[in-house]
Amino acid sequence: MPNTPPPLWPGYDQEKEETLLDLLDRTDSAANDRQDPTVNTAVASALATAIARHEALKKEQDAGNYRRAVHERASAIAGGWRP
Repeated sequence: MPNTPPPLWPGYDQEKEETLLDLLDRTDSAANDRQDPTVNTAVASALATAIARHEALKKEQDAGNYRRAVHERASAIAGGWRP
């Protein structure tokens, strides 16, 4: 039986796919908005990389809970990171 990677944060794996996609998009948008000093590109990239890598682990170890759309969006924001 494969191991399930621990969630990135409490409740991560229970979040709806749309919620995670919205989080990625909002963070990326804020990071690229010069008028919004609350997030920078390093934060958006780090979040996206963490999510992309987590979803890649789930693809290998817990395919039933893998979210392809989240993985793809996070990878794109992280600069094309691929497993």
